[in-house]
Amino acid sequence: MFKEVPMTRELNRLNDVFFKYLLGDEKKKSLTLSFINGILNRTGNDLFTDLEFLDKEMTPITEAGKVSVLDIRARMNDGSQVNIEVQVCKDPDMARRSLYYWARMYSGALHKGAPYRSLMPAISINLMDFNAFEQYTTCHHSYHVRNDETHDILIGDLEMHFIELEKIRIGDIRKLRKSEQWIAYFSHQCSDEQREVLAMSEPAIKEAMNCEMHFTQDEKLRRKYEIQEKARRDYISMMYNIEKGREEGLEEGRKKGLEEGRQKGLEEGRKEGREKGLKEGQDQERRRIVLSMLQTGFPYETISQITGIPAEEIAAIAQSQARQIKE
Repeated sequence: MFKEVPMTRELNRLNDVFFKYLLGDEKKKSLTLSFINGILNRTGNDLFTDLEFLDKEMTPITEAGKVSVLDIRARMNDGSQVNIEVQVCKDPDMARRSLYYWARMYSGALHKGAPYRSLMPAISINLMDFNAFEQYTTCHHSYHVRNDETHDILIGDLEMHFIELEKIRIGDIRKLRKSEQWIAYFSHQCSDEQREVLAMSEPAIKEAMNCEMHFTQDEKLRRKYEIQEKARRDYISMMYNIEKGREEGLEEGRKKGLEEGRQKGLEEGRKEGREKGLKEGQDQERRRIVLSMLQTGFPYETISQITGIPAEEIAAIAQSQARQIKE
């Protein structure tokens, strides 16, 4: 028997099931348009007016290449492509992974024999439920290809946005810009009372909150939602225990090293052994977590969303396990 999702006041809006229900549905693409235009601060003639959802799986360039699986991918009315990604678990390779996805999306749009001038802009939007840029106090960071001295943009085809949801400072909810309204909506920093104020001034937010009610009343969606929430909580708990065990192990190793002597060569050997053992242990635990979730029936992209492990690494683990079973 599945546990019922609480009413919308406790809804995790970054949950993969809910997020794709809200912004990845053809029937609700007006919300997706509002979100994209809002985050990109597009107004007037620059507004996107329509979009087409595209296949989220991008095939590798070579047979041995990586398969890239995106959260939400769309082609806009002007031919631009937009990729929206949500990351709830801290990923030290977030910037590189996002750039790789951008490159695949951009290069994949060039058909064989077509001139380079036919390439259209590719835009990546990354919503992160953690702080990835400790050097910044603001929550929204955008990147383009610029001249190092004059800061002129070389070409507008590359546009990447990283949004640290924890850093938003809401203040007066009625004075937020469109981009800040959407960031506030998805952030845990925003109370439900503040969202209600947002809904009164922004029709798209009001529509999103109405969708929340429909979502929580759908038994099938609620079941999928709760399964993923449980997997996320279990993963967080496991990672906490791993980190706790790591710290305890390092402390024990430090004390033991001090007791056994201070010879440089011996200490270096202990350090190398501890580091190697720690990495092997972490790799084994990552593999165990992935296999456990695969056995539960989670698709690659959902496991990646929950754990932060790239979908291509998950696929490699699954293939390795399949080979071992055959042997």
